[in-house]
Amino acid sequence: QPFEEASLQAREQFKMDLQHYQAQLTPAQLQQQSVEKRQKMAQRKAIRKKRELTSLGKPKRPRSPFNIFMSEHFAEARGSTTPGKMKSLLEDWRNLLGHQKQVYKQLAEDDKVRYKNEIKSWEEHMVDIGREDLIREQTLSKKKKTAVKRPPAVKSTKKAKTTAAK
Repeated sequence: QPFEEASLQAREQFKMDLQHYQAQLTPAQLQQQSVEKRQKMAQRKAIRKKRELTSLGKPKRPRSPFNIFMSEHFAEARGSTTPGKMKSLLEDWRNLLGHQKQVYKQLAEDDKVRYKNEIKSWEEHMVDIGREDLIREQTLSKKKKTAVKRPPAVKSTKKAKTTAAK
C-alpha cells in the first residue's frame, strides 16, 4: 500500500514536471525534439529490419575487388594500428598494376555470381514462407512484368457483320 501511494505521487509529480518543462520550450526546440525522435525511431527500425534479415539468412552483398585485396593482405600490412594498416593497404592497392588488379576483379565477379544465385534462392524461399515483404523492389517489379505479359492476340478470321439498311 505505501509503495503504491508513493508510486502514484511520483507519477503525478513527474507529469507536472513534464508539463512545466514542455511549456517553457520554444517551438524551434519542440520541432528539434520531434525531428530527433523521428530519426531515432527510423534508426531503430532499420536496425530491427537488418537483424531480422540476418536471422532469416539473407546472403551478404558481393565483395569489391579492393575489399578482397584488403582481406587477403590485412595480416601482413605495415602499421601498428588498424587505420595505419588500412592506409598502407590503400597505398599498395593504388600502386598495383592493371594486370595485378585483374585477379581481384575476377574474384569479385565470381563473388557477384555467387551472390546473385544465393539471393535468388533466398527470395524464392521467402516467397514460399510468405514473406514477400522482404524481397527487393527490382525483383518484385520483374515478376510483375512477366505476369502482365500476355501472349499476342490471335487475329480473328471472321468477317465483321454488316447490317442491311432498311
